[in-house]
Amino acid sequence: MRKMDEMELKINQKGIMWSWAFMVFSLVIWGWYNYVKSQEMPLPLILFVLQFLVYFFVTNIEKQKVDDASGKKQILISLGLIFSLIVFGAILYFTVGR
Repeated sequence: MRKMDEMELKINQKGIMWSWAFMVFSLVIWGWYNYVKSQEMPLPLILFVLQFLVYFFVTNIEKQKVDDASGKKQILISLGLIFSLIVFGAILYFTVGR
């Protein structure tokens, strides 16, 4: 087994990027269609959000490993935003939702 040269690596990365973009676009379209049809949070939108979160956290953790301060800052900001959205959602659920 041999290592890929730069051209093969670039071709593979471009193929992975386009297949990823197609999958994301398909999940969003499919999820919005199901949401409009059934007024429920469909599985494709959940998968899209989880896929985005995994990508976001992995890239920022890798940035942090190479001593890039922006990775740690973005992770802390996003965790704060997620926490505040959960708290705000719980407040709305227990006050307005009932």
